[in-house]
Amino acid sequence: MVAGQTLLGAGLLTAWLWVVDLRAVGQTLGQARWGYILLAVGVSIVSTWIRAARWRAILRPVALVPRLDVWLISLASSLISFLIPLRTGELARTLFLKQRHKIPISASLPTVAVDRSFDLLAVLVIGAVGALSGLRVAGVMSTALALGAALFASFAGFVVLAIFSQERVLALADRFLPRSLGDPLRQRLLGILHGLLEGFTAIGRTPKALIGLIGLSFVANLIDAGVLLILFLGLGTVVSPLVVMTGFALFSITFLIPSAPGYVGSMEAFGSLIFGALGAGQIAAASTIVVYHALNTVLLGLGGGLAIWALGLRPQAAFRSALESERPLGSGTGL
Repeated sequence: MVAGQTLLGAGLLTAWLWVVDLRAVGQTLGQARWGYILLAVGVSIVSTWIRAARWRAILRPVALVPRLDVWLISLASSLISFLIPLRTGELARTLFLKQRHKIPISASLPTVAVDRSFDLLAVLVIGAVGALSGLRVAGVMSTALALGAALFASFAGFVVLAIFSQERVLALADRFLPRSLGDPLRQRLLGILHGLLEGFTAIGRTPKALIGLIGLSFVANLIDAGVLLILFLGLGTVVSPLVVMTGFALFSITFLIPSAPGYVGSMEAFGSLIFGALGAGQIAAASTIVVYHALNTVLLGLGGGLAIWALGLRPQAAFRSALESERPLGSGTGL
């Protein structure tokens, strides 16, 4: 699968290099104002801290993990997800938690799924706001927004069912999950689903916590969109914040598509296409995405690498720990 994604990324990068005027991109990059770039770096770090705070709040009923540890584990898992874009970051979080704090994977994995769901919610709402604001979106972009609306509707329906009809959802999953998987695997999958449903149910019972988590999600995603806006300005292009917000939402949805390691090719191709189609200009869009990609590579490489070192994490040991028997925590069994 990784080989196929690498070929796809190479194809997208080749197409991007064929379409984009690299000389014009180089000239635009040469005019970059480094004060804006450094500001984007600082803003990006704030975003990672906010997301870590949100995950810690979701994780709290399972185990109380130090705030710094949660942040560092998030950085380390983001690096792994960047290097191997197969949703490995979500699994890495649970493995690192087990290695560092002895938290069973079956207990922490649902919290990761709930955490990522809030990001999806925020992105889809931001995209919907852009679509409903009168911003002209046509062709592929309108299709992407329609897909986003469908995802939002599906997500909202799942959350409602999770909160009010948990037993019915579990019964349907038990009915349609293939028996050929074997009873141990089926029970493990049903257990993960049960934990996920419990998480949404617990959050649904505490409106204040739900509002807080949603608020953190919107702040984090708007900050991420702000990073792109700062980079546009740093390269001398003035773009409407509404265009950047909508483009960011569409851009985020493309990360659901399997990509090459490091998102090589896909980030350049999709980012340039989206922001160019929204009126930012092809050269400005391509130049900004190049800087954005480079910035993420450096931040994830340094931040993730330092996090792994600071926590004493060993990926091989973490994966070995996944093979060990799961022992329930002494306190709390749900979210």
